[in-house]
Order: sequence, then structure tokens, then C-alpha cells
Amino acid sequence: MPSSRPNTIPTVIHLIRQFQPKSILDVGIGFGKWGHLFREYTDINEAEKDPARYRRGNWRVRIDGIEGHAAYVTPMHRFLYNDIHVGDACVLIRRLPRYDVIFMGDIIEHLEKAVGCQLLRDALKKARRGLIVSTPRYETSQADLCGNELERHRSLWSAKDFNRFDRVVVKAVDRATLLAVFVKPGTPMPVCSPPMPVKGADARRLQKCKEALIDLISLEEPFILVDEEQLRGELPHAHAIPFVERDGEYWGPPEDDDTAIRELERLRNAGARYIAVAWPSFWWLDHYTRFAAHLRKNCRRVLKDDRLLVFGLQNRTDILRRPRRGRT
Repeated sequence: MPSSRPNTIPTVIHLIRQFQPKSILDVGIGFGKWGHLFREYTDINEAEKDPARYRRGNWRVRIDGIEGHAAYVTPMHRFLYNDIHVGDACVLIRRLPRYDVIFMGDIIEHLEKAVGCQLLRDALKKARRGLIVSTPRYETSQADLCGNELERHRSLWSAKDFNRFDRVVVKAVDRATLLAVFVKPGTPMPVCSPPMPVKGADARRLQKCKEALIDLISLEEPFILVDEEQLRGELPHAHAIPFVERDGEYWGPPEDDDTAIRELERLRNAGARYIAVAWPSFWWLDHYTRFAAHLRKNCRRVLKDDRLLVFGLQNRTDILRRPRRGRT
């Protein structure tokens, strides 16, 4: 049917936000659920900062679709997607341009295994950053539906089928669905689980981090924040730089120590005055050992407690505002 289970929505949207695509190809648009969600969590979400982005004429992310059954396409689809290509996805994908992310939600099981494998290879050639695929874990015996013989299930896929490819992460969602994330070289490996809501003691701890950073660093002063996007959106600072970043957007953890050091020095040379590591990212200091050693050797530590680790990045003496009394 032209729909799919909702259980993958949090994970897929979390992946899209990490990939930060400027273009998406949705293969098998069906009812258009993913077109709605992709548009909401790209352009519409950005309208909070830039209200003009809410209007269609100001959308910046290109979202195209492929649909094999023309009867599914409605004016609603035409509004959400930039272009919709009707026809055989296995043929059309070879003719289309490249996209940052290609999404194939509950599509591949409608193809014979050999045909599906070729579609994966063709999609990977067209994806700049990543390919996201979802498919049922178990046989469903789905036949023709909605007057559409393309709805018939023709294959069942396993993690082994996807693991033949390089740089792929395969996980089960709610035991019912397989999610395969193919990551192109040069793109950091994403976190394939949605972030858990911050509650209770953790929420209070993050609030203390926020208060400490407001005390320590001027609101106009540029600084690097390592927090896996747990805190940055809550800060009043005008120039809190995510790490690793690309075009000002969070780009996920660095691939290795060399990448982390290189990005740190690039941002230091661009004028960043400090680097602050919030406690949700303290694991970095154990994982990226050479990066941690580089910080300790080349930067002046200005704060260390169970919530924050802050280093000054400039060679000259860094001037910090004196913390208000009662803040530690």
C-alpha cells in the first residue's frame, strides 16, 4: 500500500538532520508521508530562524520523488515536492542528477532480489552523502493493493544482503523493520538512533552548563561547542560553533583524531576563542585520545568540572568574565 509503518520516523528524521542535505530523492513517494516530513524538518524547521523559509517560493532544499503508480500523485504531492518523476525507478534513477541523500522507504521488497541489488548500486552512484533504505524484516505475503500490481512483495531482505556493501550500518527498528544506512566516503558515520529526551537530573545538569557558559563567555564571542547538539540550541550566544561543522551546521562526530585536530585548528585560525566540551560529549576525550592530548598540550584550560571542560584557543591571554558568585 502507498504507506509504511511509522516506527522508523524518529530514526530517519534524526539521520536526515545529521546528513543536512540540500537535495533529497524520495524513491516511491506513495501517499507522500516522507515528503511532508522531509520538508518539515528541512525548510519549515528553518523558518523559526528565517520566517521567509515557510513560503514555498523560498524553500532551499530540493526534494524530488519517483513514483511508479501515477494514480497516487495528487496536487498535495506536487506542492511538497519540487519534481515528481513517474515511471520505473530502476530506469529513472540512472537518468536523474545526483542528490545529497536518497531515501527508499519500504520499496526494495517490491523488487526481485537481483533487480533490487542493482537499484542499490545505481542509487549509491547518485548519492553524495548517503542512502537510507527501510524494508520489512519478515515475510508479509503482500499482494496487489489499491489497483496497483507494483504493491506486491517479491523479495525478503536481511542484514547480510546489505552488509555486502561498504560503509553501511544495518539496524532493526522495533524488531519489525530493517533500516540500512549507506554512508559515502568523506561523510561522517551518523548516529543511527534518535536522541533520547533529556529529563530529570540530566536536564538540570544541562541547565547548569548553559548558565556556566553564559557566565564565562561573552555572548558575541565565537567559540566551539562539543555537545552533540544537546545544548547549543538553548544558548543565547550569537557564535556558538558546532563541532564538527559544515557551513555552520552540525556535521556529526569527526571520523578520526586527524579530522578533529584539523577542524579545531581551522576554526581557531578563523577566530574561535574557546572550545567547550559539555558532559554528554566527555566520551570524546577517551575515544579521540590524540585530539584530547592536542587540546591539553596546545590550549589553556580555563574550566574543568563534572559538567564542562573549557580551553582557551588564542595564543594571547584569554580574558574570561569572572563567574558570578554561587556558580561553579
